Amino acid sequence: MKEPDLSVRCRVELSDPGWQVDSKALMTLVVHIVHLIQPELTAVPGIRRAVALSCYFVPASQMRELNRDHRGSDSTTDMLSFPLGYAAPGTGWVLGDIVICMDAVESKAISSGNSLEDQLAFSLIHSVLHLVGFDHMEEHDRSLMEHREEEIFAKLAQVDRPYLARNLA
Repeated sequence: MKEPDLSVRCRVELSDPGWQVDSKALMTLVVHIVHLIQPELTAVPGIRRAVALSCYFVPASQMRELNRDHRGSDSTTDMLSFPLGYAAPGTGWVLGDIVICMDAVESKAISSGNSLEDQLAFSLIHSVLHLVGFDHMEEHDRSLMEHREEEIFAKLAQVDRPYLARNLA
């Protein structure tokens, strides 16, 4: 008998007035990423058939404050991951929250020569992997995480990704 598919709930909240985000396209991308990390999900005690996460889009000033308060770095970063890891009735396993600064994502895309969509996808992969326990503090862990990011990104490259975000400035 075939196991039921993994159910993924993704909530998107935009509080950065400088950007327009296609929430439906972003949710579809996050669902693809979560399905691609299903082997890692099944290794997390407590996860059954449903997971949930939230994506919050914030302006650079708020991201800088969050990065300073939670990581001790007084700078803006593209994304922060806040793993939660608990079961919620009617929702499934709550993976956590991802906070996104599109100005920093755009800056990273420009400096690396990536498209905005590719950079956003890659940063989301990185953040979701953090939610399931990946880290990059030690060289060995960094190598494992980077390898997994590349695998997932290569599979995502085969999926048509529509426009996700647009700078309104």
